[in-house]
Amino acid sequence: MQSEIELRFIGEDEFRPYLNVMGRGFGDWPLDDETFEAMKPPLHRGYALAACDKSGIVGTFVSNPMKMIVPECQLVPVSAISGVAVLPTHRRRGILTRMMECQLRRAYEEGHALAILEASESIIYGRYGFGVATHSEMWAIDRHRTALVNSPASRGSVRFIEKDDVLSLLPPVVKRSYGTRSGFVQVWPEHWAELLGDLEINRRGGGPLNFAVYEEDGRTDGYVIYRLRDMTVVVLDLMAATPDAYITLWQFVFGIDLRTRIEAANRPVDDPLPWMLADRRRLERRRTDSMWLRILDVERALEQRDYAKKGRIVIEIRDEFCPWNEGRYELDVGDEGARCRRTNAAPDVVLPSDAMASMYLGDTRLSTLIRGMRAEANTQEVVGLADTMFRSSQIPFWPHPL
Repeated sequence: MQSEIELRFIGEDEFRPYLNVMGRGFGDWPLDDETFEAMKPPLHRGYALAACDKSGIVGTFVSNPMKMIVPECQLVPVSAISGVAVLPTHRRRGILTRMMECQLRRAYEEGHALAILEASESIIYGRYGFGVATHSEMWAIDRHRTALVNSPASRGSVRFIEKDDVLSLLPPVVKRSYGTRSGFVQVWPEHWAELLGDLEINRRGGGPLNFAVYEEDGRTDGYVIYRLRDMTVVVLDLMAATPDAYITLWQFVFGIDLRTRIEAANRPVDDPLPWMLADRRRLERRRTDSMWLRILDVERALEQRDYAKKGRIVIEIRDEFCPWNEGRYELDVGDEGARCRRTNAAPDVVLPSDAMASMYLGDTRLSTLIRGMRAEANTQEVVGLADTMFRSSQIPFWPHPL
């Protein structure tokens, strides 16, 4: 059956059937003209791979070249994957595996050391060497339980803005808020455009998007994007570059009348709001995986980030899906940075590629992976050294998953 499937990259003349297949694969079909126009722009920048048989396109897989912050404050190129779908009529035929092989090898050959994605299903991507590299939280709270321990008077003000002002005002706030934090990905204007499209398939029965900014001394220091759904305020995004902007925006959200519940998704696990609430137990919190990361080039990936401690570790990587990564690597961190080279020396640490990916941004420690039987180490001293070396100054966070 695999021989009947052809893989090829498509051009703009095939965007409509391509996005129709993607929409049907995710259960959002048929696509109306508004949805199509909003989803089309990111395809221009990226690689839109199609799996085809005699009937036409049956699978989609989009990869965009982007840039991401890795420890500590290093901006590196990544291959950002999205729109991975196979028609229900063609599943269990190895189509996803073939598309993954094609795109990962292409990204590797073009010099990308890392690939990232957000997983719609958590069981799929570990088999391809992706590991959970960042986490986030989903929140919900009764509006009448949102009293704060301290409620300082605001030095700025909140005002609503229109869509036309979003691209000029909001991206700089994002960069100021998270632009030096591991996991931050620089998104293109096209991805903001899809958000601004406010598609019906994203509303899920809710109202239109509202945009409000916090301003102080003529400067925009924060913003919130939300919609109303029945009796709930649904916060889609809240960013603040200063403490005053942060607390004022949440006070604004908590003060929206005629609503009884507040919900928010994709909050960082170290977000300070729970510590600000007078009764933090009332905040319902659910932690979930966010960024899944794939190491495409071990030597380059380990050399392009900084480390919290000097030291030398020999790491053996097991990687069946990207076999060029298989082998042992000497990671030597000194005064002049990190050096990683292949070696025949005995390994200090042995682990699969997905476990290495979970360590990479500092979200997960080697000691945790060992206790979870996902890695092995020779000595406790090596474990302690690796835990310290790979630590990030801040818990990694992906502000805007694709």
